[in-house]
Amino acid sequence: MAHPKMSIRRAKNLSSALFLIGLAIISLTNSWWPGIMLVIGIPLALRQFLLGRKYDAILSLVIFCGAFIVATFDVSWQILLPVLFIMGAVYILIKEFCDPYPTTEAEEEESLSYEIEEDDED
Repeated sequence: MAHPKMSIRRAKNLSSALFLIGLAIISLTNSWWPGIMLVIGIPLALRQFLLGRKYDAILSLVIFCGAFIVATFDVSWQILLPVLFIMGAVYILIKEFCDPYPTTEAEEEESLSYEIEEDDED
């Protein structure tokens, strides 16, 4: 895993802001399908990229943008779309359980401090 470009909290906030902007755009244009695929996929890929997970970001973009293209250009998605989602899910599961790079102590501490901050806000 590459070095994260920013903290987990900041990456999450940026991707959440991008998600809300995307929701606003598809609400204004009233193009919910297949626009929602981009609105979900791009912020997810951004968060993964900012956290140093380049391969996961690429996979997310391929899956969600692929679903968008399949729906936009009327490709037979009845078989292709489930296959893409299953491939993505299997990849993520294998990557999480067979990751040769365990989380570092600094990442665990940052995650814990972020959870404590969230609890303090409530």
